[in-house]
Amino acid sequence: MDRDTAVNMAQQAIKAKNRRLIDAVLKIRAGREPASAAPVPVSELPLVAVTCATGWECYAIVDELTKTRKFRVRALYRTPGTQAAARLERLLKITEQSHPGLLTLHPNVDMNSEAALTSAFAGCDGVVLYVTANTSKAGKITNHGKDPVGGRAAVMRQVMAALGALRANPTVGHVITLVFPPDKVSGIADYVPEIPWWIHQRLLISNFLRGQGVNVTCIYRPSYYYAMHRVDYTTAEAHLRGDTSLSRTMIRENNIPGITEPDFLVNWVDVRDVGKWVGTCFEYPEVFSNQDFSIASSAHTGHELVAIATRENRHGTSFRYRQFPLPVMKLVSFFSEEVVYPLRYAQWYNHLGNAYDFASNEDLADLDRIHPRWTFEKKLEAWGINDIRPGQKS
Repeated sequence: MDRDTAVNMAQQAIKAKNRRLIDAVLKIRAGREPASAAPVPVSELPLVAVTCATGWECYAIVDELTKTRKFRVRALYRTPGTQAAARLERLLKITEQSHPGLLTLHPNVDMNSEAALTSAFAGCDGVVLYVTANTSKAGKITNHGKDPVGGRAAVMRQVMAALGALRANPTVGHVITLVFPPDKVSGIADYVPEIPWWIHQRLLISNFLRGQGVNVTCIYRPSYYYAMHRVDYTTAEAHLRGDTSLSRTMIRENNIPGITEPDFLVNWVDVRDVGKWVGTCFEYPEVFSNQDFSIASSAHTGHELVAIATRENRHGTSFRYRQFPLPVMKLVSFFSEEVVYPLRYAQWYNHLGNAYDFASNEDLADLDRIHPRWTFEKKLEAWGINDIRPGQKS
């Protein structure tokens, strides 16, 4: 079977399953009591623990879960006193003003420690479990991109510690994992590039936990976030993820960065959308228990991103798609592990590779029936990109 046929068949199956899940949610919602029912006291709300809560994605999950006012949220993270921890502390201060007790912060939670996780999961009804192929200590990250043996071990240490903690806390009835789009081509299509080891490893986690009796909802979301590696254009201080020029390139006049070909369709995701869907999965366990569910915020090529940015800008500023060249990434990878992950992403999801779960923005319409997606247009507005003037310095 050729690659395109394999991808198309998988995409159709994913969309059909998503539609069934969303139809089920809407049916249940229509039969529930109206919103005017008496609110549940904060102390009686289900308690959800979110691991790695200082991270870009998991912070957004904490933020979105608190906004629903339907869950108490326990934010777990390892290192206090960091810039990322300060962001959580600001969120706690805001939340306490209107809903005391809705959010609690738990620092010093080592994902490799079963004892630490057992204590952190105590009394919880649900857990958002994020594991990484990197290791870090005191904020210094060791990238295992070139080290599958050490990296696989790093992943499984976290998984086994979490499994022990879940077994010790039977109140946890629902776990949500966050993973890359599923493999649609290996062993099916005639020829495809080898799947990167860390993607393969993390794709195994959800079913591994299910085999151990854990109720897992796996949310498949794109590995490409808006703006590549830049955390947020609206922060008071820069949050840059690395030292190479790849990690420091930004959207500005005549520059929209990317690592894929300009006409290659990419599924993008905003972390806000991940957070919203995590809340929905916890709210409707009768629909999402032990299910896989795929999301994205948009489907665009690099050329389409340029057209949107140009159209949305209020001052006639021009933009241009600039691909970070793969040959340069390959060369840099000999000296810096930092580019190994994005390089392998680009190779795996590009021509003859795995492709994405949604072939167009129209394919994402079912998701809008529950949560209107955080589109690229919305992201540009939130970042202030629409107000960049010609000649303005970044």
